[in-house]
Amino acid sequence: MPDSPDTALLARAAAGDGTAFAELVEPLRGPVFRHCYRMLGSGADAEDATQDTMERAWRKLATYNGSGPFGAWLQRIATNICLDGLRARRTRIGLVGYGPPVAPGAVPGAPDPELAWVEPVSDSDLRISGDPQDEVVRREEISLAFVAALQILAPRQRAALLLHDVLGFTHAEVAEVLAVSTTAVNSLLSRARETVRARAGLRQPDFTEPRVQRLLEDYVRAWQLADIDAFVRLVAEDVRFIMPPLTAWFDGREAVAAFVANAIFAPARPHGVHLRAGSCNGQPAFATYEPDGENRLVVNGLQVLQLSEVDGQPLITTLVSYRDPALAIRCGLPPSLP
Repeated sequence: MPDSPDTALLARAAAGDGTAFAELVEPLRGPVFRHCYRMLGSGADAEDATQDTMERAWRKLATYNGSGPFGAWLQRIATNICLDGLRARRTRIGLVGYGPPVAPGAVPGAPDPELAWVEPVSDSDLRISGDPQDEVVRREEISLAFVAALQILAPRQRAALLLHDVLGFTHAEVAEVLAVSTTAVNSLLSRARETVRARAGLRQPDFTEPRVQRLLEDYVRAWQLADIDAFVRLVAEDVRFIMPPLTAWFDGREAVAAFVANAIFAPARPHGVHLRAGSCNGQPAFATYEPDGENRLVVNGLQVLQLSEVDGQPLITTLVSYRDPALAIRCGLPPSLP
């Protein structure tokens, strides 16, 4: 994020040149979106908040006095917009913890329409790429587990943690944004860090590593063949299987394997379940497809995997299966396969 804008460009924008303003803020749109997404847990909500940030910055550009980084000034505006939005929105539910896990063999009930869930977003929305010249984004700070853990926090705790630990604001700067004392900031940070450490999970292995790629290839093959034994070899003993918007979730290899074998693989034979690989939140993701009766395969959901090192080998520790085809399309995966 640039420390200061081009002074000539800033002067033109301050004089009412909309084209200059667009050029000024465009490099900062990605960082603002990431911040809003972490705050709100939804790509659609983050897009709205990012747009609101740019509109408010345009109206208030005369108040920017150049005493600090222009990007930080935008992030202050974005934080306040997100805090205002959180007062009017339902808290988004994290990936695990809405009630106890269901018993092995249980049939999940209908979704609760009153609940809103943390949603993944595409790596392109988060400006993640393989180009080393691009901005470095720490994957653990945009992982689905991290974003879900943030939603458990009270809004000001969430803002304090992101401003200080992720964006690098000082205690005094955080205090100014949140209109609290520096002592209060210390308290907010302490509680927030404790909660996030307990919920965000272990650092994930790089899924571009050859051994992780082999695991993901075996995973696709297991679903295509509806091979439960192959699936079981790829998941950790304490694996969790979550299916938003259903509140039911399964805990442990035995319970997860029983559900996948009976509810998913058995009805899918002999054709299996077709997957298409992608990535969301810096994690491996797969769109799932089903026949539509017209010799096409249409998308019907999105899986996002969390991996961890277990006894020296990568295994799947969390499988989040969103039953919403729109999320797969939003994450850049095709709506149908030939």
